[in-house]
Amino acid sequence: MNHAIFVVKVIGEPVHLVYKEYETIEIKVQFPVLRQKDSRGELTLLLWGDYRNDFLKYYKVQDHLIIEGTLTLKGYKNGENEAKVIVKRLYPFLLV
Repeated sequence: MNHAIFVVKVIGEPVHLVYKEYETIEIKVQFPVLRQKDSRGELTLLLWGDYRNDFLKYYKVQDHLIIEGTLTLKGYKNGENEAKVIVKRLYPFLLV
């Protein structure tokens, strides 16, 4: 499995999705990258269940989070991949 942990900043509003009887949200986030050239620092988070409800209740755009989950890549016909993280755990990250 592609288990990953990231510190991310929320950059987009949640997009509500419905799969059969499950309600989920997708959120665009950004993480810091060491090399700015040819690097993508954006991910899409997929949240459902209690984490979905907690995110909608407590977090907003520009908040920082620690996320733990499974990293997946969705390939497109033009050869580019979009990285998504299926979130297993979600924590607030405070910058002091």
